[in-house]
Amino acid sequence: MTNESTGKATDDETQWQQALDRLAYFNTLAIPDSARPNVPSYQNGKLTKVLFRGNAHRLDVAPGEVGGKRGYVSSNTVGSEAGPFEFCWAPIPDDFALAKGVSVPPTAFDHSRAQRFAVTDAEFALGEGGKNLVKGFGTGRTYPIFQPGKEGSLPPGGLQLTRIAANGVMTSGEGVLAKSVGMFVISGLFTPPDDFQLNVCVMVTNPGALYAANVLPAIEPVEDLPGTSTYLHFSTFVPTVTSSDIGFGPAGPSSFDVHEKLRLSETSFSARGPQGLASRYCLGPTTGEHSVHLKFSPTTGDGKSADSPSVAYDTEAFELYDGAKHVGTLEVENDEIRAFLEPLDGVPEEMFTQMFAGFGPVTGGDGVFAGAQGFQINLGIGTGVPHLTSILNLVELADPTGRFRSTHGK
Repeated sequence: MTNESTGKATDDETQWQQALDRLAYFNTLAIPDSARPNVPSYQNGKLTKVLFRGNAHRLDVAPGEVGGKRGYVSSNTVGSEAGPFEFCWAPIPDDFALAKGVSVPPTAFDHSRAQRFAVTDAEFALGEGGKNLVKGFGTGRTYPIFQPGKEGSLPPGGLQLTRIAANGVMTSGEGVLAKSVGMFVISGLFTPPDDFQLNVCVMVTNPGALYAANVLPAIEPVEDLPGTSTYLHFSTFVPTVTSSDIGFGPAGPSSFDVHEKLRLSETSFSARGPQGLASRYCLGPTTGEHSVHLKFSPTTGDGKSADSPSVAYDTEAFELYDGAKHVGTLEVENDEIRAFLEPLDGVPEEMFTQMFAGFGPVTGGDGVFAGAQGFQINLGIGTGVPHLTSILNLVELADPTGRFRSTHGK
């Protein structure tokens, strides 16, 4: 006989999880636009700010294929459906606290070391025409990359590259996004002041109007884009309310150990169908484990609003299985996770729903991911008590030989 109270709790958890899984995601590849070049600013000959301007193209990432000779492969397709975007990028002192409307002090960019930076006046249009717009601000970090040169190559000795990554909060929207709440993440390579290729993903609350019930219009591929990376998508979630352990310090909660499950997933969006702007987030089978050890920053905000987010960092491991066979583990460190409380339809307010976004490098791996190099950004939402999560993890792996790339897409 089924215990009635236990059955009710299980039904509630299922409904809450479904509400968490119903956010809208818009994944794009942002590249320069020759008609709207970047605008740099200098002080005393030093770069202090860049107004990024370009086009964001629809980026579809297949859920991936587990098994076979290569263990795991995925396909990526960059679409021609684009929206204009722009944001101000400016290095900031390590202890600078950015808030909406606060002026950023001029700080010289140093390509040889990691620096914090501000993202201000961000505007991301989703879909052709630029009518559906997300505005926001955030902070990020630069990651110097030295690429050694081969004998006889130019420039002599090698090339200094810069990866940038950031997370931010949505402050307002236009069009069908006017009443949405959300966050965004940015990650990619930047050669100051003009050249860049960025993965920009936006997550917004979705009461149902943006949900694509049917297949979206087919993507129209853009040819001749650089293809030295392969993007992977994983969705992670807490399987039971007993899968989390909280550590406490003198000032309250100080750490969080979470044992999640890993699902294959894919995202897509389009504005060309009869529905207008629509997002499709498809969750596949559970294919692995995801462990997280999170620590809260001592300088964190209270996390009660987007203007005072809590800040944390963590170490994570994505363990992929083909049935009972271990395929590989990918290890990641998130250098910054920004989070704030945000009520969500379908979830009781006393469960303290929280939106969050993070970024950080791949630090190691085994099996099919042995020697992998790359970067991860993530967007998600979760509850406090009981603890449930739904997180979209986007991993970009350096892949000049197509090791993780299937024959479909780029």
